[in-house]
Amino acid sequence: MDVSKIKLIIWDLDDTFWTGTISEQTVAPRKEACDLVLMCAKKGIVNSICSKNDKEPCIEKLREWDMDKYFVFSSINWQPKGQRIKDTIAAMNLRAPNVLFIDDNPQNLEEAKYFSPEIMTALPDKIGELYKEISRLDKEDKGFKRLESYKVLEKKNRIKESMSSNEEFLRQSNIKVEFHTDCLENAERLHELTMRANQLNFTKARPAREEFDALLADKGADCGYVTAHDKYGDYGVVGFYAVKDGKAVHFLFSCRTLGMGLEQYTYEHIGSPELNIVGDVSVKIGKTEPSPDWINQNKSDDDNEFKKIDNADFKVLMKGPCDLNQIFSFIKNEDMFDCEFTYVSREKQSLGVSIEGMNHTEQIKEAFSITENEKSALCDLPVCDSAMFPDNIYKNKYGMVFVSILTDPNLGLYRKKDGGEIFAFGEYIYPLTDEAIWDKYIKKEVYTANCNFKKDDLQKIKNEYEFLGRLTPEQTAENLRFIYEHLQPETELVILLGCEREYKDNVLEAWNDRHNDHKKWNAAVRKEFENEKNVTLFDVNEYIASDDDFNDSINHYKKRVYYLMALKFTEMINSKAKRDIAHKAGKGKLALLTLKQRIKKIIKPHG
Repeated sequence: MDVSKIKLIIWDLDDTFWTGTISEQTVAPRKEACDLVLMCAKKGIVNSICSKNDKEPCIEKLREWDMDKYFVFSSINWQPKGQRIKDTIAAMNLRAPNVLFIDDNPQNLEEAKYFSPEIMTALPDKIGELYKEISRLDKEDKGFKRLESYKVLEKKNRIKESMSSNEEFLRQSNIKVEFHTDCLENAERLHELTMRANQLNFTKARPAREEFDALLADKGADCGYVTAHDKYGDYGVVGFYAVKDGKAVHFLFSCRTLGMGLEQYTYEHIGSPELNIVGDVSVKIGKTEPSPDWINQNKSDDDNEFKKIDNADFKVLMKGPCDLNQIFSFIKNEDMFDCEFTYVSREKQSLGVSIEGMNHTEQIKEAFSITENEKSALCDLPVCDSAMFPDNIYKNKYGMVFVSILTDPNLGLYRKKDGGEIFAFGEYIYPLTDEAIWDKYIKKEVYTANCNFKKDDLQKIKNEYEFLGRLTPEQTAENLRFIYEHLQPETELVILLGCEREYKDNVLEAWNDRHNDHKKWNAAVRKEFENEKNVTLFDVNEYIASDDDFNDSINHYKKRVYYLMALKFTEMINSKAKRDIAHKAGKGKLALLTLKQRIKKIIKPHG
């Protein structure tokens, strides 16, 4: 047996961890077993239990000996052990070759091998020998960080198991929605929302400020805005509507509320007016859609259960599309974060266009060296603006930088023929330079990011730019390597990987087989950064367990999934911030990071 491979030891209890049988007689702790459990915790090896017993007496006995805190994912019941052990290994995201099962019954050991052929097994008489060998291992985890991380994972699994559906999660979230009519007093904020909202902007109307103010003052128009909060946070102003002559002129919501049901609830509240939906939206609404009866339930507000953890003058950059935006909606700290999410352009040439390319790895890389003149040349195009190459990621000191790679398998790349600067735009299977599909762009039969293309626009792109296709997985990995090597020293890079589970309801040609694309991109990134210092690969596949975890595409998940990811983000950020405190020896001013509990102003591009 190679003890250096052991990451988990699963213990039987009766006549193994302790002497005697707890259901029949008094039991006593086996000293060498307790010593081995403690030694393993110090070496970063985790301990679990698989016992045929009643759970409560066993846990109480472990608690009496102050040993309960060293075990995670314990399975104590009267079911056969083989399948339970296999399930425990899977739940802990481990592999059988890295697991040792100790039991006094040889039949149980053989059963474990039947379900998990590569598992290591041992009888209790090997405990003393195991202690000696493990004590010699050249690794230390005196702070029990590995044990603590599995406790968090165990807690996360309990939450997810207790919420078998997204609707159940929404019901316990205690969502409260209020409607307001004092729109003129909040005209600036509401106009900003009409310009910024994209995924949940059903009419895509983006009026000039003067036109917008005139609508608010029109006595024949029914205008209102929506605020929302739940037990995780106050989201502030999240929606706006304007109805005139029975028709919705504006109907839009912030993407931070995606998956909460606010759109349908509001649509019913304002009388289900005529609504002509323009372009793509992420949510279906209508008179025949089910009503979200989890909103405005008669429940008292409950504080979230997550403890506040400190950080020290610690800055975090969130840089990516909707996945990071959704996760961030649960996290609060007004001073700690810079956010660079997909945004809607306010510049005249690109007014109303959704700018996704800014977080494509090719544009992040290019932001390091692009000149103002090169930016100006790109700004002559209706799909680009001057803010799409931010270089905060390089010039600012961040403790952590979160980057998502979701746009890389999707967006097409275009390079200027006489300059070399590159921009990312649109679905890669529809090149802007292909005259055969120009009519589809002009008629908005393909994704346009809300750009109102004219033939002259497309001709200019064809004349001045060459289409490069999309990146290969290896090119994405190379770009991430460049980004990582040009961050400020000691910055931790967290890379969000793509979902590898198939979204079976996909109707978009460009997204066919996207789960397999993600497998290739993920594999390339894993290979590039295997065992790299200060790089963490955040695997969303640990959170996508069934088809019910998707919202409307392979890149959009249910609210409860983002909630669980936010828990992990909170844990990761606070762990890094604590290490930062240790380095600075108390120099920083302490702040608080919790799941979002009250309204906080989040600074994003263009406001």
